[in-house]
Order: sequence, then C-alpha cells, then structure tokens
Amino acid sequence: MIDSTKYINIFIDYQSTEIKQVTIIRKVRILRFLFEYLESIDIENLYDVTKMMVYDFLLTKSWRSQTKSHAQFVLREFFNYMKEEGLAKFDGYELYPIIVTNKRDNILSYYSEDQIRKMIDSIDTSCKCGIRNKCMVTIAAYTGLRASDIVFLTFSEIKWDKNIISKIQRKTGVAIEIPITNQIKFLLIDYLKNHRPNIKSEYVFINSVNNLPFKDAKILTSIVRNAFIKADVDISKKKAGAHSLRHSLATNMLKNNTPLPVIKEILGHTNINTTEKYISVDIEGLRRMSLEVPIYE
Repeated sequence: MIDSTKYINIFIDYQSTEIKQVTIIRKVRILRFLFEYLESIDIENLYDVTKMMVYDFLLTKSWRSQTKSHAQFVLREFFNYMKEEGLAKFDGYELYPIIVTNKRDNILSYYSEDQIRKMIDSIDTSCKCGIRNKCMVTIAAYTGLRASDIVFLTFSEIKWDKNIISKIQRKTGVAIEIPITNQIKFLLIDYLKNHRPNIKSEYVFINSVNNLPFKDAKILTSIVRNAFIKADVDISKKKAGAHSLRHSLATNMLKNNTPLPVIKEILGHTNINTTEKYISVDIEGLRRMSLEVPIYE
C-alpha cells in the first residue's frame, strides 16, 4: 500500500502560512483521490508513478472542466514538490505544461428577471414554513447575499431605521451593507410577527421542524431548487441553488446598465476582477457593443 500520509504531509509542509486552511483541505482532497486511484492499480511507491497514470486518474473522474483544471493545478504543484524531494520522476510542469481553464462552466447559472419572479411566486405561503422560505429566497434574489449570510442572519444585522442589512460576510470576513426593499421588509415583519416560532435566539430564521436555528446553509439551496422546479423553470443545464440567484442578480443589473463598481459593492467583492466574471454571461450586451469588422481589400 502506498504511504499517502507521508507524501501529503510533505505537501502540506510546503504550503505557505498565508494560505487559508480551507484551501489546503481542498488541495489535499484532490491528492487523496489520486492515492485511492494509485492503490487501485497496485502502486506502492510514488517514484513508480508515470505521467500516464496521472492522466488516467483524471479520466476516471466525472468532474466538470473547471474542477478538473483546479485538480491539474494541484497535481502540478504536488509533483513539483515531490520532484524537488527526489520522490517523483517528473515535476509538475512536465506533467502539465499548460492548463486550460473553461471559466464559462462557472456562469451557467443565470436566470432572467421573469424566471426569478416566477420562481418566487411559486413558493406556497400557506404552508407552515412558506413565509419564511419566501422571505429567505427574496432576500437572496434581490440583495445578492450568500446563503450562509441569509440563513444565519441575526436580528442585530437588520437596521430597520436605515432599511439595510449590515453584517460581516461569513465567507470573506468583509463588512457589507445591503439595502432592503419594502417587499423584503414586509416579508420579514410578517414572518417575525406571525410565523416565527416563539423561541429566544439571535438568529432570525428558525427551523420549523425542531424550533432551533439551522445548522447548515444548504437548506436555502434546497428551497430555491424546489421552487424553480415547481415554477416549471428549466434547470436541466444550469445550477439552481441559492448561488444562482447571486449570479442572476449581478447579470440582470449589468443588463440594466448598472456600473460594475456598484455591482461589486452590492456583491461584497473586494476585487473588481471577481465581479467582472459576470460580464461574460451578458452575450446580448456584448453583441450590442460589438463593432462590425471592416472589409479589407
């Protein structure tokens, strides 16, 4: 059996102290998949691994192209370190001289304003958790907040007098202030006065099954997906979770000529380059801005 722990620990030791722990965990996850494959083909030593084995390993994975590109970067980095330690026959750049990324995989989750409205309207507010669900989904659709920032929203983060949600983003740790519409405000008030379980908790949204705060933000993705299906919106070739509403908001704002720096602030991005990836969704906008190529004789 190949000593995967030995090689992974060497890889971890090479990592910069500035790299987030969650990033290292994701890299190690890729490596564990690699070693599982190597064990399946009876490889006992990393020095016996060939480049073709690594290529074959990736072919066994039905990952989307963006995930495979990420895995290639991790494998390139890993084999660079292993070659430096004298534990591999080749380095990462021999393995992957060029890595092609398909960033369009990340933007296949756009829904039009009409589809978003249809999805929200499909939520049954007569059921026990209907108003809560509609409230969370509406916040996601019209503020761009991430699922974790909505599901774990606290009372202190709602500034009723200013009509904003002011909070530290759970993912980035960056402060953000987002305006809330009257629609969101009235849904919140309705939920808090008439539908929220009568329990003491700093969290606004409560699991109606056990009358406790939610433990996982994935509940919102499930709610959104089910609402899209109920609304008969085609999700067969798209992601349909809570994050798709964030992508869609940015794209629809762009279509409505909202300046990119404004979109950046609403999404809480620290770098405008992150926001710019939403531009490529607006194919119609790009067509309108394109210039006809003159005929050259």
